[in-house]
Amino acid sequence: MQNKLTFDEIEKPLSLHDISPVWARRLEHRLPIPFSFTWLKWYAELKCASKCIVGEAYGFSLSYLFNCKECEGNAWKFMVYFTLHLHSRLQANKQTFIKHWNEKHTDISEAKEKRH
Repeated sequence: MQNKLTFDEIEKPLSLHDISPVWARRLEHRLPIPFSFTWLKWYAELKCASKCIVGEAYGFSLSYLFNCKECEGNAWKFMVYFTLHLHSRLQANKQTFIKHWNEKHTDISEAKEKRH
């Protein structure tokens, strides 16, 4: 008997839309003009551990500050790169975060999915 892997059984890596959908939609477009209303709002959210990109991934929690140093570092980089309007570095950090999340935190995504 031969085991066959079906299409549904193949795990696909999560995208930022799966991990942090609010921030994924925001980062699809150009960054807001520095010191505009939108920029100030996003900046304030990036400074707030539970509302930033990583905090959203954790279910709008700041638990990553205590549980994962790499996630904490990614959160800081997102804030710095956004503040300095470094779009290319922000995009690179996004890819680093997605890769880390898929390697280390898919259990969190699965738990969030079960709650919804």
